[in-house]
Amino acid sequence: MIRFIILFAFIVLVAVGAAWLADHPGSMALSWAGWRVETSIPVLVLFLLLVMGLSAVVYRLWLWLLGSPGRIGSVLRGNRKERGYKALTEGMAAIAAGEANVASRAAEQAEKLLDGTPMAQLLRAQAAQLAGDDATAEKYFRAMLDTKETQLVALRGLLIQAGRLGDHKQALALAARARNLRPGAGWAVRSLFDLQVSAEDWTAASQTVAGGQRAGVYSKENAAHKLAVLYTADALAKEAAGQRHEALTHAADAIKQDPSHVPAAVLEARLLAASGKERKAVRHLTSAWQQTRHPAVAEAFLALKPGESPAARLARFEGLHKSTPGDGESLLVLARLALEADDLMQANEAAQRAIEKAETIDQRHCRLMVSLAERSSDGAEKAREWLMRLADAPAPAHWQCTECGETPPDWHPRCPRCHTFDSLQWQAVRSSADSLLLVDTAAAEKADTTPEEVEVETVAR
Repeated sequence: MIRFIILFAFIVLVAVGAAWLADHPGSMALSWAGWRVETSIPVLVLFLLLVMGLSAVVYRLWLWLLGSPGRIGSVLRGNRKERGYKALTEGMAAIAAGEANVASRAAEQAEKLLDGTPMAQLLRAQAAQLAGDDATAEKYFRAMLDTKETQLVALRGLLIQAGRLGDHKQALALAARARNLRPGAGWAVRSLFDLQVSAEDWTAASQTVAGGQRAGVYSKENAAHKLAVLYTADALAKEAAGQRHEALTHAADAIKQDPSHVPAAVLEARLLAASGKERKAVRHLTSAWQQTRHPAVAEAFLALKPGESPAARLARFEGLHKSTPGDGESLLVLARLALEADDLMQANEAAQRAIEKAETIDQRHCRLMVSLAERSSDGAEKAREWLMRLADAPAPAHWQCTECGETPPDWHPRCPRCHTFDSLQWQAVRSSADSLLLVDTAAAEKADTTPEEVEVETVAR
């Protein structure tokens, strides 16, 4: 609005001035070098305005000519960048499609057109990695370490390179550096954890899990379970080294993290008994039994006094059974102990109740009923019936690897066959065909993972 008012006022002034000059034309004479020019004032003013306008046009043209090289260069640079970004896009698409040759050509072009920008370096490194050119890939990844924005991705690339070369020590250092650089980077924390577990450095792995929980990589429940497994593993290692006090401390820490972790409860009870703290072991096993009803806990409870008579074992277990009187597992153990103590009446009663409570009648139930029938005077027919059922009965639950199907006799923090961490679960044992299907399924799942995840897992193992 203000500009409009100013423009209007200027037009009015020009019109007034023009009218005034028309009313007072006047005259002017100019003599110079034999020339004489006479004209009116309005014509002189119009001439001067034309000269000024022409001078302004010439001046602007001169400035435009002076700036033309820069503008031309800018246009050329813009075209160069556009072609570079196009090559960058094509290279990334080629890497995603697994076309190593196309990716390499696009990477070279992008690096040339974009003057070695970090994204061009990344493309060149990934293209070399895809083509199997480890030396070139490492060269570009290390060059990217000097740029703050590309440090993390460079560390990941170098970690994959270390995995390909089987350099566990280098991979561990790179994973630790990446985790320290970005504590919340899930891949860095998990890679470092896998590498530490592979080296059975339980203490360092525990610290990684604790830090990962604080950074939000692991949930509270997941971290607690992992820590329970790690502390138990550390306790087993300390026990094997004869360091019972340290082993007992780690076992107690494991139970604090996960009170239902059966291997920790069994190990702690064994260590307490070896230290002469049998009563404390009984209290802790009673608590673990109430939470888990796990056969290993019952066996650990019975093993506290290895030399006692069958009758004494039965009497002692009856005290534990009172805490879970209606549980099928507890009734099954009670029936077995009563049979060993020749208390057939109690054994029969407990066995019948155990079968009623059982979700699945497995081989343990069948063997128990066969033994009871053989003890009775007219139980031959009944024994044959249970023997026939035994042939088709499923095996009892056992420790089994969820990855490869291995069934070791005892729990381990890593599978003895495939070395997967925390893969042994207490479950019904699968048949060989089921185990083969399990391995095929695991292989199919790994086929769906990214190449980076496969490489990091490879070096961890």
